[in-house]
Order: sequence, then structure tokens, then C-alpha cells
Amino acid sequence: MDTEFHYYITGIAAHAAGFTEDEARTVATASEFVDENDIAFSIEDRLRGEVYEVYISQTMNILKPKRTLMRIYPVFHFMPGDPLCEEACRRDGKMHLLNTTPDNERANELMDRAFKSPEDIRLHRIGIASHTFADTWAHQNFVGWYDYFNHMGFDPKPDIGHADGEHHPDWAAHRWQDSRLVEEDIDNRDRFLQAARRLYDRYRAYNKIEGREANLPWETLEESLVTAMGKSVSGPFNSGREMRLEAYRTLAPWLGDFDRDRWFDEAVDRKIRGLKDSKNELASRFFVIKDRYFWKDGVDREKTDWFRFQEAVKSHQRIGMELLQPLFTKMHIDLHLV
Repeated sequence: MDTEFHYYITGIAAHAAGFTEDEARTVATASEFVDENDIAFSIEDRLRGEVYEVYISQTMNILKPKRTLMRIYPVFHFMPGDPLCEEACRRDGKMHLLNTTPDNERANELMDRAFKSPEDIRLHRIGIASHTFADTWAHQNFVGWYDYFNHMGFDPKPDIGHADGEHHPDWAAHRWQDSRLVEEDIDNRDRFLQAARRLYDRYRAYNKIEGREANLPWETLEESLVTAMGKSVSGPFNSGREMRLEAYRTLAPWLGDFDRDRWFDEAVDRKIRGLKDSKNELASRFFVIKDRYFWKDGVDREKTDWFRFQEAVKSHQRIGMELLQPLFTKMHIDLHLV
């Protein structure tokens, strides 16, 4: 999934299920920021000399060490589920312990833990867990590591995640074919609506416990999302995206567009050395003299959304690795040794 679901639809669903506009915006921003958090910044404290290290939750660099990729892809984007579930039936009969399947037990456990996390980072944890949870629909039947299980057709790209499927699994209102599956015709609108329904259900259950009413029933929200998405189309492009984004903006004018830099800029100062470093992961690799980063003077870092998001990333990763450890053990994978 891309910004269309992880930010707009997630935020709209969160508000409909009972979160306030501000809370829903935080959940949506954290959800989308999982895909944007791809640079391992080191932030210095000018007074104490301490350095805060960031854990990344996304990378486009598939040449990173195996333990780094295994920490990122399965934990944040390809949470393994039930390889025996109906949606995983393949023409070749193959199964994989790390196969991503929709609405799976581990992804739900991540949501459960997020709802019970410390209050200061809870909304950020919910957003991050929502990203992983929703991706179990978009990324179903792919594993978050190099494996021929991911291979499609005659594509020469490395068989990691849905690289062979390109962006087709991530586009809303898009039809495509997964020739590996018994049911090969895929309509992402159906998958994304299922994901939105389950997110709404999880949010609604949490808010009910908190004593808060829904702002919209699911049936009304579903009707609005169906109208906003329009009909599914096939082809090599993400057709209709701008029209759908405008429809989401109309549904939730309070949400605004996703701003990658806002949380960072509110918390961190940059000391430019030479040319200004890019905040894009791949582009940043070409800067020999790195900029330095400091917590802003007069700002309590622990109250900033960027710091809280980073703490939430670390917490999500720790729990995700805990949930995945039995699978890694079965596969004789020791991430401390690779």
C-alpha cells in the first residue's frame, strides 16, 4: 500500500471509529511515516553530549545485510501469517513459513499491544501497527526476504518482497494478476476495503473500551470509500489516483496532506556541512561529508511527535521480533550471526 491507504484511508477510518481529528491525524501520519523513515539519523544533545540513534522502518536498498532486511521487511511490511489459509493457495502447491496472509494472528497481536502501550507513544504505536496490519492484505502471498517463493513470470529483478509484482499490489482500485495463485485475478479495491473494515473494527473496539462513540457507522464509511475509490481498472499505471486523493480530501478536510518533514523539523536542527544532505535514503548515500543533527534548543524532545514515533518504532520492532523468533528458530535463522 502507499500513501493513499496508509495516510488518507487510515486517517479517515480512525476518525470514523471514534478518534478525534487530531488523534486520527497522528495515527495516519505515523502509519505513512513507516514508509518514509528510511535514514538512520544520529541526533546529538548539545548540553549532555548524548547521541540518539534512530531505527529505520523502511529501506529501498536491498543490498543491506540480511539481519537488517529481516528486521525491517517482515516486522513492518510483510508480517508472516498462516501459510495454510485459503488466500495462500498456489498453483504449484508451495507454502512458506514467512508468507504474509491477511488479518493474521501476529499482525493482530501487534495491534493489541499497540492499544495497551504507554500513553505518550500510544497513537504512534497504533499508527505503526496499523501500517503492518493493513499491509497483510496488500502484501499477501509474498515474504519479506529473498526467496524464489516471490518469483513471478520471467522477471529478472531480485525475488524480495513484491519486487516482481512491481507496484501493482500497493495501488488502490487496481486490478492485476498474480499468476502464482489458484485465484489469480486480483482486485485491490476489494482487498483494501477489507483492510479498511478490519482497521475500523479494531479502532472501534478500542474506542468503545475508552468510552467513546463512533463518529460514523461502518456502512456509511464503506459507502463513502467505495464512492471515493470508484471502479477498479487494470494496466501499467496507477490510474485515477489524483481523483481519489481529491475525494479523500473532501471526505476529511481536517486531515490535510501528508508532510514528511513536519515532525522532524519541529524537533531537530541541522548543521549543514558542505552540501545539504538529502532526506531520501538512496540519495543520502552519495554525501561524503554528512550533516550533523541536534535536538532543537528549548524543545522537550520527549514531547515531540518525531521522538515519540522513533520510540514507537523501537517498541514495535522489539515486539515484532519477539513474535517472529519462533519462526526464525524453525528456519535455523539467527539474526545475531548473519
